[in-house]
Amino acid sequence: MKIRLEKYVDRASIRALLEDAFPSPLEADLVEKLRETEAYLPELALVAELESGEVAGFLLLTKASIAQEKQNPEILVLAPLAVLTSKKHQGIGSKLVEAGITSARKARFPGISVLGHASFYSRFGFQKAKTYGIEAPFPVDEEHWMVLGLPEQNLEGLAGKLIYPQPFLEME
Repeated sequence: MKIRLEKYVDRASIRALLEDAFPSPLEADLVEKLRETEAYLPELALVAELESGEVAGFLLLTKASIAQEKQNPEILVLAPLAVLTSKKHQGIGSKLVEAGITSARKARFPGISVLGHASFYSRFGFQKAKTYGIEAPFPVDEEHWMVLGLPEQNLEGLAGKLIYPQPFLEME
């Protein structure tokens, strides 16, 4: 298996993967809408490709910002992370998260936010976002609202409310 950047030709496979991994097409629709925004960075859209050529996993990091009085510093949002149901529990999601963190560091973002399972994301260094004063834009369980500060950067001084890219706000 290799982790690589998504290619245009992967898009149908990614959509099928997302529809397999989630109970509705909302996440697949979200990804398609995000690709049309300035928040989408092709270098932060990753797939896990099996030796057979099958796309078995997908991770997307998009730009967001944090509302503050004088500025709105950028941060990344990790969503979605998906693995084919038939390929779960084989380390694919973990490899995608590790590669995503490496790519985010190279792109020099100060951190990554995620709304997900604390038991999974804490393995990669994610901590409760409230530790840094980063608030979700809607009510969430604090346990699952997490952020990772990237070592070369610093989340100190980034307290405020996260502003998601518009397609996240349109999910229904």
